[in-house]
Amino acid sequence: RDGTLQGAFEYDTDLFDAETVERMAGHYRTLLEAVVERPEALVAELDLLSPAERHRQLVTWNDTAVRYDDAERCLHELFEQQVARDPEALAVVFEDQRLSYAELNARSNQLAHHLRTLGVGPDTLVALCVQRSVEMVVGVLGILKAGGAYVPLDPEHPPERLTYMLKDTAARVVLTQQSLLPRLNSNALCLDDWTRFASEPTHNPSLVTCPDHLAYCIYTSGSTGMPKGAMNSHRAVVNRLLWMQAEYGLTRADVMLQKTPFSFDVSVWEFFWTLLAGARLVVARPDGHKDPAYLAEVLDRHGITTTHFVPSMLQAFESSVPAGSGSRLRRVFCSGEALPHALQQQFLGRHAG
Repeated sequence: RDGTLQGAFEYDTDLFDAETVERMAGHYRTLLEAVVERPEALVAELDLLSPAERHRQLVTWNDTAVRYDDAERCLHELFEQQVARDPEALAVVFEDQRLSYAELNARSNQLAHHLRTLGVGPDTLVALCVQRSVEMVVGVLGILKAGGAYVPLDPEHPPERLTYMLKDTAARVVLTQQSLLPRLNSNALCLDDWTRFASEPTHNPSLVTCPDHLAYCIYTSGSTGMPKGAMNSHRAVVNRLLWMQAEYGLTRADVMLQKTPFSFDVSVWEFFWTLLAGARLVVARPDGHKDPAYLAEVLDRHGITTTHFVPSMLQAFESSVPAGSGSRLRRVFCSGEALPHALQQQFLGRHAG
């Protein structure tokens, strides 16, 4: 009209608001301007976003960096800081066994000093094949304090898988329990025979790791081929844990239920988020994570405030235990599968407190 192009947008106000349509009109205008400037270009090569929108989407909305005071520390350093703050606080409970932060630190130090004599240092992989127990927690901490990275071997896995992982990692040392020795075709140190470590020093070993050294190597399921070792650094894990603490804030009064098999990465924050925050770690018995009735009893007996459920197990738990179970729960994390909205609402309804 009169040598110009004009247009109008007509839209259903039940579906769109004016701001959205104005933005779409702006994208269309930007596209038309790009066509005029580059008539030879393919449409797929032309811009829809204005320079200001592009900057907002690519820069402003992605400016999520956060500086944490303890980001340059290793996991075991942060644990040792917590030990110094509250050494007599209860750190780990397993069945009738209890260790304070000072006792847990001393035991893991003895293990670390012994591992150092065996050549364990930064980025050294140390296999840990144990049932859920106090020895599991001591083993993980002791390996890190020695400077190494732990490789969790689930004793319930087929012997062929365990053999493959031991060969693939070329682990310098294997730690286990006496009952599991027949499953391992290797020379291993038994953590439930403490005579080997009892004469070692109990003080913190010298620090030989930095945040970029390995903390663990956890193997994938192997569903798409041979299992693959996924290696993670102290820096990455510490970053995740400091974010969790800033977001959800465990305190000394909190009690975490450690029930995830330690060959899954959820176990990493169950262990370390708890121990870095000065909270209490209650370790479920072997296979306890499969028994809803046992879990309900543990939740109530220990006053668990924080735990994790795979959604399918949460559904089984909700279907088989009384509504009042877990009355002290404050945080329940779900991952590993899609969480159905109906299950979330059912859980919140039954645990309204």
